[in-house]
Amino acid sequence: MSEHVLRRFWPFSLVRLESEYPGSLVGRGDPSAIHVDGGPGAVIAFHGYAGTPQEVRLLTEVAGKLGLAAHAPRLPGHTDVATGLYGVGWSEWAEAARAELFRVSDRAQSKVVVAGLSLGSLLAAHLAATFPDRVAGLIVLANAIRLRLATTGVPLLLCEALKPYQNRFAVLKLAADIRDPEAKSRHLTYDVNPIRGAVEVLRAGRVVRGELGRVTCPVLAIHGRLDRVCSPQNADELARSVGTRDVEVAIMPRSAHIVSVDYDRDEVAAKVEAFLRRVAR
Repeated sequence: MSEHVLRRFWPFSLVRLESEYPGSLVGRGDPSAIHVDGGPGAVIAFHGYAGTPQEVRLLTEVAGKLGLAAHAPRLPGHTDVATGLYGVGWSEWAEAARAELFRVSDRAQSKVVVAGLSLGSLLAAHLAATFPDRVAGLIVLANAIRLRLATTGVPLLLCEALKPYQNRFAVLKLAADIRDPEAKSRHLTYDVNPIRGAVEVLRAGRVVRGELGRVTCPVLAIHGRLDRVCSPQNADELARSVGTRDVEVAIMPRSAHIVSVDYDRDEVAAKVEAFLRRVAR
């Protein structure tokens, strides 16, 4: 890979993705969509940018434990190589999420719970805001309505201005933002983050911030206190911004960004289970 690393760009190393090095999945597990039979009631869970449905398996497992149907689709562009993310962005992800919501809610003939981690949290919140007649509840993990300026936000704001270069470069990813070393070692994700898609996540946060006032269903917001990608203050901002008072915020003290697999995952599962027992049926 070293010949493809171009230069340091605070605080990242830039990589040129080409046919010789398209960026690959690292870690363990199956990147395929997850489907759990059940009902009545259903949960849809969306994974994060450059991730896989494995990131939200905890949500599908809790739903299955309660006898609910659960679905974690693989978002557009998230193929076995990172170059699959070229040419896709918020519009494609949001349309795929809408189609999944309509498919699942029509099949269940009821409202469903939408959930997501990071980028997936934006998709879930967008659905709750735009299709309230189909959404019974909203779960957001490590919500990405704002990115940390020092580590992610400022570099991406600079990259946003470099439009001709967005489809040529990626950021070398040293490891996922997970504190548990065992969970970090097996986490399934790309070894790079294509810049164009990351900029799309930045823009999507702006879109969803403007929609939060239209979210009227019950909300559960969970965030890792040690998250280096999105500040835990995002959870409080989201709670203040949604159009409902039925909001629970839970900050996980030992966890980072991928809070669903980190040290506090059992507490996350317990919070999700209690929420689903209350709203999913």
